This record gives sequence, C-alpha cells and structure tokens, in this order.
Amino acid sequence: MSEQINSKALENAFNSVPESERKSLISLTVVLAGYPIALSNFVVGGAVGVGMTFKNALITLLVANAILIGVVLATGYKAYKTGLSTSFLSRRVFGKKGSTVFSILLALSSVTWISLNGDIFARLIDSTFSWWPIPVSITAILCIALWTQSAIRGYKGLEIVSYLGVPAALILSIVGVIAVGKESGGYGAVLSYVPATSLSFTAGTASIIGSWIFGATITPDVCRFARRTRDLIIAGIVAFSIGCFGLQLAGALVGIATGNGDFTAAMNALGLGLLAFFASIFCLWTTQDNNIYGASLAIQNVLDDTPLKGKVQHKHIALAVACLAAIFAALGIFNYLLPIIQFLSVLIPPVPGLLIAEEFFIKNSKENLKTNPVAMVSWVLAGVISYIALKIDFFVPPIIGMISSIILYVILSKIFDAKIAVAEN
Repeated sequence: MSEQINSKALENAFNSVPESERKSLISLTVVLAGYPIALSNFVVGGAVGVGMTFKNALITLLVANAILIGVVLATGYKAYKTGLSTSFLSRRVFGKKGSTVFSILLALSSVTWISLNGDIFARLIDSTFSWWPIPVSITAILCIALWTQSAIRGYKGLEIVSYLGVPAALILSIVGVIAVGKESGGYGAVLSYVPATSLSFTAGTASIIGSWIFGATITPDVCRFARRTRDLIIAGIVAFSIGCFGLQLAGALVGIATGNGDFTAAMNALGLGLLAFFASIFCLWTTQDNNIYGASLAIQNVLDDTPLKGKVQHKHIALAVACLAAIFAALGIFNYLLPIIQFLSVLIPPVPGLLIAEEFFIKNSKENLKTNPVAMVSWVLAGVISYIALKIDFFVPPIIGMISSIILYVILSKIFDAKIAVAEN
C-alpha cells in the first residue's frame, strides 16, 4: 500500500482546512450559491406560487428560507472555526464511531439525489428533443459523468462551474420575471391572483424546507473554507437568498402568470423553454457536483478507522460515488425513490439540530468518545416525532425534527453526559 497522500489530494478530509487554502468572500459566496442554484427551486417556487395569493406565497418563501439560512449559518459557523467537513464535524455530537452512521446516511442521501436528478434530466432531454438518439438510461449516465468532472477536482472544480452556473440561473430568473411583466395583465394580474385550489402555509413551508434541509445540513463542507466570521455570514445569507429564495420567487411569479406550477411547462408557455433547458444544465451541474463532493468527504470519515485512511484520493472516491449513482439512474431509480426520499427527509433534519444543541447549549464535544448514546437516542426519537408530524400533517415536519432533537439532546446530555464520560474512562 502506498504512503499517505497529501492533504490537498484528500481535499483536507482528515484535517482542518489550513489558512493558506481559505477562500475569498467572492469565491465562498459563488460556490455556496452554486449548491442551491437548482432546478428544483424553480419547481418548488412554481408549486407554491400557483397554490397561494402572491402575498401569502411571498411570506411563505421568506419564512422558510430564513429558517434554512439560520441552519446554514449555525452549522457553518462551527465548520469555519474548526475547518472540518460536515462528517468530521458530526463527531462532536455522535463520537468517532457514531459519526460513521451519519456519514453513511449522508453519502446515501447524496447518491440518491444524484441518481434521481440524472434520471429526471435524461427524461427531460428525451422529451425536449424528439431527435435525441440515446436511450434515457445512457443519457443519465452521461449527465452524471459531466457533473463528476468538477467534483473530482475538489473545491476548485466547484468554483469554476459555479462561476458559470450562478450567472446562468440569475439570467434565467431575470428573463422569466421580465416575461411575466409582458404577459396579459402583467404584474397587476400576479398581485391580484387568487388560486383555484389553496395551498396552506404549513404545506408550503414544508415543501421548501423539506426539499433543502439536506442541502443546508452539508454546507459546512464549503463553509470550512471561510476566512472570517463576516465572510461566512455574508456568503451564507447572499448565497441562499439568491439560490433558494430568488429562484423560488422567480418560479412563483412565472407559475402565477401562466397558471401552471410545472416550471418547464410554464417557461414554454412564455416562449422561454429553450432558455430554461440550457440554464437548467448549469442549475443541475452546480448542485450535483456538490452532492458528489460531499459524499466523498463522508466516505473518507467512514474510512478513517480502516487501513485505507489517507490512502484513497478524493477524486477516486468521487468517481466511485458517481459510478454508483449512474448505475442507479440507469436502472430507472426514479420509479423507486419515493420511500427512500421520505425516509431520508425524516432522519436528516434532526442532525443540524444536534449540531446546534452541542455547539450553543452543551459545549462538551464528544469527538473523543467512540459513540455518544445520547446523540443516537435523540436522533432516533426526533426522527420518530418528525415521522408522526409528517403522517398527521402537523406544522413543518423538518422543523419539528430539528426542534425535537435540540430539546432531547440538551435534556439527555444534562442528565447522562457525566455518567457516559465516567463509563468511557
């Protein structure tokens, strides 16, 4: 077996990002914005827009995204202070061995979203271009291969694609909003819009937060490159205000103007279908390469206690993640993913709650423990509570999961931390 590979080739998976590799405010903002610059935000915004009056839709978007930004800043702050990735940061809550469970779940979530988006985009290509000669399964593989090109190059690769993708998404948003003003009735019709079927505030916020809580949870992978607290705060607010709120607002306006919550169909109705298609290439690319990047860091955490620690380069793990996602996409994973997505939507949201509880309330890092049973129990119980909220349609299940995990972790830590420390020693 070869000697240890240098930290840069490992994308600083096992150590803090050194000061010499920290990034400027502009770079941090663009890369952080690249992740939420996603086609799904246009789609979610369109669905919320057609189901509410414009005023209620705007309030829903503001509240839901304020919560997401809060999660980004709270978890990203510790990543900036420590320079650690999401998976290694989770050791402070779960312990060294316990964090591998979360890392496996994180990697599984990433592979799921990569394969799902590969499958969806391949179907979009096939339906948009009647002359397209390549089967959907092979097209999905080609899409994922494209996204992998930047992911294997680490932060630098994410940066290059984000500098292309963020402007592309902004142009699409601006052109779409301008087109709404030129429609019959213009903005006045949007402001006076009354939906035929009403969407509740709870359902609207749940769809927004539920679709992006995973993304907010893994932003420490990028936030660890921040140079200053000020940079982190500015980048986090600007990036998610543009990437999530901005795109969702554009989607809502286009949806209301056309009466169609399907963003692709709505853009076609405005005569902007081709623009939407080409912009969506970058919207998907900037998000999915982040997913591949985050999954590779999570797998490095899993390898930490094995003979492979420090001996597998980041690019090789990224390739393995992409290949697995490509196989799932080629097999038509789109038809089988709903149960997996629902399962992940229940288990992921409590994790940022645990990180927040440890950082701001308990302040007693568990990274020296093998496994922190308090965190594991709090995680499972919060997941169950979130699942119940989902089934009975109560409030916003992801928020229920986060709040429950904070309360459970704080209470149980106060009771059991001292006993666990004695038992470990």
